[in-house]
Amino acid sequence: MLRLVKIGTEGEGPCTDVMEIHRPDDLGEIANLGLTLAEAKRLLAGVQQEIVAAQAREHAVQRPDCWRCSGACRVKDYRDHAVATLFGQVMVRLPRFRCAACGAIEGGIAWPAHCRSTPELDRLQAHLCALMTYRTAADLLEQMFPLDAGKHHATLRRHTLKVGEALGECAAIRPEAAASAIVVTLDSTFIRS
Repeated sequence: MLRLVKIGTEGEGPCTDVMEIHRPDDLGEIANLGLTLAEAKRLLAGVQQEIVAAQAREHAVQRPDCWRCSGACRVKDYRDHAVATLFGQVMVRLPRFRCAACGAIEGGIAWPAHCRSTPELDRLQAHLCALMTYRTAADLLEQMFPLDAGKHHATLRRHTLKVGEALGECAAIRPEAAASAIVVTLDSTFIRS
């Protein structure tokens, strides 16, 4: 049994069972050594979910001040946000707040409003798509990581183009001198239309 235990300044805290692992003790076959890829994916996804849940609990205790009257805000309700990470899709349960004095609704403190995936996942997807086709990159990601979101090649293309646009907006680097000529080459591969 793999168990995650939170240890803080006050000592050992709550623990969570992440996964039960059953592997044969007989090492007569090399395939019995260590974890299988499927077990490792489940393990990474489980650990990721538990760490995100702990981070969300710590984030949820922060109370914002009202943006209208600077009054005290109380928890109105909770909303689930699905976020794709390199080690699986996680659900983040974030509170929404209502001001006790004026009734204004406030979101959580310092949470990106339209965040659907982590920057690490976006960068890896863009890097793989720059090196190979979108379909091949999607297959590679699906084989290696416990991804629940972004497996489809069209999704990878969309994410890669979005990252490229963001880089284009941020790049203020201009070449010192203009190029005299641009050369485009193709590898000698079979192209089907």
